[in-house]
Amino acid sequence: MPERMPDAPDPVIERVAAELLRHAAPGADFDARVMAGVRRSPPSAVVSAWSWLREPRTVAVSPLSGLAMAASLVLVMGAGFWVAGFRGLQGIAVATPETRNPAPRTLSFVFLAPNASTVSIVGDFNEWDPARTPLTRAASGGLWTVEMPLAPGRYTYSFVVDGRRFVADPAAPRAVGDDFGTPTSVVTVGATSAGGSL
Repeated sequence: MPERMPDAPDPVIERVAAELLRHAAPGADFDARVMAGVRRSPPSAVVSAWSWLREPRTVAVSPLSGLAMAASLVLVMGAGFWVAGFRGLQGIAVATPETRNPAPRTLSFVFLAPNASTVSIVGDFNEWDPARTPLTRAASGGLWTVEMPLAPGRYTYSFVVDGRRFVADPAAPRAVGDDFGTPTSVVTVGATSAGGSL
């Protein structure tokens, strides 16, 4: 194995290293020069504004100006409360004796089923229980009828023929999206007022 010769200094590398060392080592006055530069730079607008806001100030206000500012503040706050109160009252209905407990209206339900043994009506008004509201068969013609008092509102219902077959009312609109595949109808009962029914 050949013997390794010590590297001879390269004059180019030595010049570059000397130049780098000359610029890399700050002088003893480096810190003082940096701090002097920082002190000479003007403060930023944010620092100036913050300093101004933190310093106590004396403000002279005449009694008339103070009274005008107080009155303005009261007016602004009063207008805010009035607007907030008005917006809150828009959705509130005032309860009168007639609207607190609206009187039920009696509705007649009629169904034609000449071959049926029993007919009943089920719906939102009787918890869909066929035993609660049976219809009465008319003397002739196969008509079945019942009168029911219903409070104002919207109800879905169906007729039950012979205890097992659900049939929608052909004289009423069909309900959208029949529950559990049961054909249902819909009736809306309006409130009674001095001007008639709504």
